[in-house]
Amino acid sequence: MSTDIFIRSYRGDFGWLEYCLKSIKKHSSGFNKIHVCVPPNDVQLLSFVKDEIIHLVDPTADDYMGQQITKLYADYFCHCNFIVHVDSDCIFTKPFSPESFMCDGKAVVLREDGVESPWPSISSRMLGWDDSAEYMRRLPIIYPRWLYAEFRRWMEERSGKALKDLILSQPAREFSEFNTIGQWAYKFHQDKMEWKHPSEMEAVARQFWSWGGLEASRDEVEKIIA
Repeated sequence: MSTDIFIRSYRGDFGWLEYCLKSIKKHSSGFNKIHVCVPPNDVQLLSFVKDEIIHLVDPTADDYMGQQITKLYADYFCHCNFIVHVDSDCIFTKPFSPESFMCDGKAVVLREDGVESPWPSISSRMLGWDDSAEYMRRLPIIYPRWLYAEFRRWMEERSGKALKDLILSQPAREFSEFNTIGQWAYKFHQDKMEWKHPSEMEAVARQFWSWGGLEASRDEVEKIIA
């Protein structure tokens, strides 16, 4: 089985992205390909990207929503069995491989109930049933590639809109890509994945907060990847 790493980024996070890719190069093994997706106007700033595959994505007026769209179309870019999603501000701290995110050949999806978060109720409203669990506990997040097309098809049949248009139509940016696909997968394909509490899986990366700026964390990040 093959597994790709998929990163959706933009110019504001390229400082983080460079460190992220260095940490992947230092600690990863066994992955098929690494994909970096960016808006067309940002690609000229990726001179530090050497071995990874760069993809250009259709620009949107609101790239916060645009990056969520890209992630839910990740199977357009990755031709593998499993897709591991990583954000630019994730720095890997120890060796990892595809097996780090799998159990008995199934993708392990982290699921936690009782978390104070607005996203489960927003995703429930979009899907049409109640699920109070949070499915975006930490990155990386892994899903089997076949899941994306089935999810989009179901959402489009329910709403009458292409998924990308449905996402862009949500008021006040009220959409969470991984909570929505997580809730859907738990309802319809619960047996196809392994569901664990975050405490049951060892973290292999530290996720920083890119909006807080890189400079405040640069020394710490450099120590991690030294």
